[in-house]
Amino acid sequence: MSVPSLPYFGIQNSSASLIESIKISNKIEKKELKGSGGDVAKVQPYNPTTEFTVKGHGATTVVPGTGSSGLTSVTGGVTLIEMFDLEEGNEAWASWSYNGINYPNAA
Repeated sequence: MSVPSLPYFGIQNSSASLIESIKISNKIEKKELKGSGGDVAKVQPYNPTTEFTVKGHGATTVVPGTGSSGLTSVTGGVTLIEMFDLEEGNEAWASWSYNGINYPNAA
């Protein structure tokens, strides 16, 4: 994942209009091997993932299932949209939010 140089202002990871917020978390799992003294002697990182949440207004084509994250910095591998919420109110703009996970090494 690449992000613009920090600090910057505004939404940089989506070309969609009316995006309220984006949160992106990169994670990795690890396997540790302890030596005879009890300290960690070797570490193997594996299974990198990127979890994301997007909130906005207006039209969107994102739906639950596999597909696009809608984010310019989350691409490749397999992306799973796990949840999509639509919120409407009498005195508020209609809004939506979704979250998902990207497995960059999956096919």
